[in-house]
Amino acid sequence: MQDNSIRLLLVEDDKVDQMAFERFVKRENLPYDYAIAGSVAAAEEVLKSTGFDIIISDYMLGDGTSFELFDLYKNVPVIITTGSGDEGVAVEAMKLGACDYLIKDPEGNYLQALPITVKLALKRKQNETELQNYHERLESMVEERTAELQAEIVERKKAEATIRKSEEQWYRTFNSFTDIVTLQTPDLTIVKANRAAYLTLNLTWDTVIGHHCYELFHGVEEICPNCPLQATVETFKPYTSEIYHAELDKTLLVSASPIFDEQGDLEYIAHVAKDITEMKQLQGQLQQAQKMEAIGLMAGGMAHNFNNNLAIILGNIELAQIKMPAASDVIEYLKNAKIAVLRSRDLIQQILTFSRKGEKDIVPMQPALVVDETLMLLRSTMPSTVNLQQVISKSSRDVSIKADPSRIQEVLLNLCTNAVHAMEEKGDLTISLEAVLLQPQDLPAQYGGMPGRYVQLSVQDSGSGITEDAQKKIFDPFFTTKDVGKGTGMGLATVYGIVEQHNGMIKVKSVVGEGTTFEIYFPVIEFQQLESSSIIHDLPKGDENILFLDDDEMITNVWSQMLSEHGYKVSSMTSSTETLKLFTANPDYFDLVITDQTMPDVSGQDLIKELLKIKPKLLTILCTGYSTKIDEDKAKKLGIKAFCMKPLDLAELLEKTRRVLDEAQLPNE
Repeated sequence: MQDNSIRLLLVEDDKVDQMAFERFVKRENLPYDYAIAGSVAAAEEVLKSTGFDIIISDYMLGDGTSFELFDLYKNVPVIITTGSGDEGVAVEAMKLGACDYLIKDPEGNYLQALPITVKLALKRKQNETELQNYHERLESMVEERTAELQAEIVERKKAEATIRKSEEQWYRTFNSFTDIVTLQTPDLTIVKANRAAYLTLNLTWDTVIGHHCYELFHGVEEICPNCPLQATVETFKPYTSEIYHAELDKTLLVSASPIFDEQGDLEYIAHVAKDITEMKQLQGQLQQAQKMEAIGLMAGGMAHNFNNNLAIILGNIELAQIKMPAASDVIEYLKNAKIAVLRSRDLIQQILTFSRKGEKDIVPMQPALVVDETLMLLRSTMPSTVNLQQVISKSSRDVSIKADPSRIQEVLLNLCTNAVHAMEEKGDLTISLEAVLLQPQDLPAQYGGMPGRYVQLSVQDSGSGITEDAQKKIFDPFFTTKDVGKGTGMGLATVYGIVEQHNGMIKVKSVVGEGTTFEIYFPVIEFQQLESSSIIHDLPKGDENILFLDDDEMITNVWSQMLSEHGYKVSSMTSSTETLKLFTANPDYFDLVITDQTMPDVSGQDLIKELLKIKPKLLTILCTGYSTKIDEDKAKKLGIKAFCMKPLDLAELLEKTRRVLDEAQLPNE
């Protein structure tokens, strides 16, 4: 049914007339949503359940006359049709409430008058309804007042209705907003204000209305600089700007829009102030996350090429060490160069760890190593006016905890960043690590920790210190003592969350004007970390056939020579497709395939999938300088026996190669 259709009931027992009506409605495309009742009884049933805009009823029906239905027609306009042409029937119908009547003719020409008759009947009924309503109102007024006072009372009622409507509109609209909404004159005098304005300013109606905006919101006697309302007064255009309210400690998005009178003059200014403090904080966090993501992408792209170059340098250094006589003075130089390369490798890993979006699994680790790595990163970024010191006790060097190294590093970076800010980038910053034994009385009650061995990580600064009141809230999200725009208040909340996730504890010691110390305790576990050997003699050897693949020809040459120097027979390749052809020709010849992940034609992992289809028990090692497509867990699921991060030193390369080959010889459990 269309929105503008007329709901029509046709009460007609003659099938021919019914069909004529339907054909006419369809031919003329009349907007009638109609129903047909063929008897008085049928009409009664329809009218009990359905409402209609108009009813067209034949006078004589099979079981009675349409007059019997007038009690059910109620206020619906009725048009009576009759084939007898009896004007008396029409008159009687009009007395009972019918709006009009139509005299049927055998040819059905009366239907031509149906549309205009229906239209006039509906209009007449509408007018009658309006007139009836008017009469009822008029009678009510006459009953309440005498004729002499009627005009005065009507005016008074109009005035009261206008006032009521204005007040209702104000309360319904303005008071529904949680934002501050005021209506001001061109001189910025407040004439209306919503409930949010009173609540935000903690003022009453009489202290807001009639006062200037700048007096109430900012406590000044002159218009504020860059005021959007004043800009609207001067230009007659809408303006919006962000304004920080110092007393409320909120950032407000203030909008001003002009309201003109009938002559086009500026009459009022609509002023809306929206609290966007939390949104600004979330925007800051989003920007920080986007920045870290950009750093991660940049670091990943840099790591691949940089680690490839380091692999070439490291391989050539170690080959030179092998070829150089032991008594040569150059040996010491090569040793120093190797140390520098390994440091560069560690630095790249630190940048990747710092910028990585995902979290590592919690694993046994030595916190002293994380402190060392973090200090290297901090020294390259911290102002030279900060005296950065490191105090790691001998007893804490060998202890291990169960943690995610990147999250521990995040704790250190957050605490050190806060410390530098507290010192205004000038002073002493000391990072300490010490193994301690905590007794029950040493444990903070809120953590429920157990007595035993802990490693204590301390960050001490010589800054301004933290008041006692602030110390109670420093770990709350979004709480910050920094100026607006200089912090989100999430740093210490993040630190607290990470410490709790690692079953740790945190203490704060601070004196205003003397500095602050954060002490973090992590439970110690028994774990012995294996140290990679830096000795290049007596390394594992072999005589197996190895297929080595890398798109960098220099890496291919260096690593192939390193393996060859220790007995292996190496076939080197720089193309995945050519490697696949070579392997397919003689798969049983090769005992092990070592391939780089990032290749220009087919990636390392995809190549290994194809090789394993040819030789399911093939031993494989996958290497990468950096990749977001593959990691150690994914490599293991693909059947890859070892996953290596470039650059590998000679000892690591030979150890992994020998281990993969030897493990294949062990009997299956």
